[in-house]
Amino acid sequence: MNPSVRPSSLPALPPVPGVFVQFGRSLAADALKLRRTAALWLTLASGVLPVLLNFCILYFKGHLMLKPGADGWIKYTSMSWQTAAVLLPLFVVLLTSLVVGVENKAEGWKHLFALPVGRLPVWLSKLLIILGLNALAQLLFVALLLAGGYLLQALRPELHLQQFAPPLRVLGLLLGRTYLATLGIVGVQYVLSKWQQGFVLPVAVGMAGWVAGLTLLRWEHVGWIPYAGPMLTLLSTPFKPVPGMALPTIAPHEWYQLLWFGVSAGLGYVTLRWRNLA
Repeated sequence: MNPSVRPSSLPALPPVPGVFVQFGRSLAADALKLRRTAALWLTLASGVLPVLLNFCILYFKGHLMLKPGADGWIKYTSMSWQTAAVLLPLFVVLLTSLVVGVENKAEGWKHLFALPVGRLPVWLSKLLIILGLNALAQLLFVALLLAGGYLLQALRPELHLQQFAPPLRVLGLLLGRTYLATLGIVGVQYVLSKWQQGFVLPVAVGMAGWVAGLTLLRWEHVGWIPYAGPMLTLLSTPFKPVPGMALPTIAPHEWYQLLWFGVSAGLGYVTLRWRNLA
């Protein structure tokens, strides 16, 4: 060591950014990585299939399916939401695996954790990106659902959709509760995708859970299966008013979803905090 160089003459290191600054930088970087990725295209296009299928069904067969004086909006929206509720868990499974897969390629997590950014901001930014894409996909689905209904109303006036109003209150309630009903899937799949750094196993586990959730809908404890959440929310929310039945703000199975999400995300981070990535 050169005796002429004193510690006081060395340049001071820049201060470590705060947690919120680190989180903001991680979030901005993750958002930039989404451009032209399969996860983004899946989010933007996922709502098309349920709407398109049921639009075509009512366009070609609506005169046979709707009884005289029946509310075509109720028929169209309930059919479309039922299709979406079946497919939504699979969408969340694929979305989570695709977002996390960006870092799983070429061991990107090791590179991220070698940067001057804490593990918590990196962990939370990825999770927030997935939650945001999930919300965007469901909002786009509702927008496409309403647009398809108005288009059907214009192209097939003999179905008499113009005599009724779209069930906006029910759609809004379903939108919020369905989002809650997917949080457990997000939490479980996020941890699975992070710990098994491949695409096949997390998707296979998610598909198995998806099939189990649909198969066990009549089981009294099915609410504990996170993959059954979207369908249970639909089944507990009638599109037509039922005398004496109050729509729940949050159903019991949706509380279970929040529990799954909190436990999965928390346990995943605690384990990650002490894991050796070398």
